[in-house]
Amino acid sequence: MKKYLFSLGLVTFLFTFQANAQCIKGNCYNGTGIFKFDNGDVYDGSWRQGKIHGTSGKYEFANGDKYEGAFLDGKRHGSGKYTWGKGGRYTGAWEEDRRNGYGEYQWPNSSTYRGYWKDDQLIDLEIQPGEATQEQPLLK
Repeated sequence: MKKYLFSLGLVTFLFTFQANAQCIKGNCYNGTGIFKFDNGDVYDGSWRQGKIHGTSGKYEFANGDKYEGAFLDGKRHGSGKYTWGKGGRYTGAWEEDRRNGYGEYQWPNSSTYRGYWKDDQLIDLEIQPGEATQEQPLLK
């Protein structure tokens, strides 16, 4: 009886996990495919050995944020654009899932910050004013 209950529990767990996180199209191990994660995020692009990998993938977060660009071994790496669901976007260089190198951050009011980033922090910037004159916090 214990074996039966254990087996039933295991099958239920695996079915629940698989029902939420799954490859919904293509080859999500070595190739191109669309994968829906159990937290609601969706990735459409290339895979290598079960990791997100390639030069032009699209990752949509459940919270409304989006990233389009390059990935290396499951991390944003190379050139890409991150758009926050609540406004604002960064376009530029990524390394190890962080903004590293030259990039631009554009506020929803159209002000643009251009400069160099190191580990997600601005280290040198140029400010191009937009239409709004209010001061805005740099990043959140």
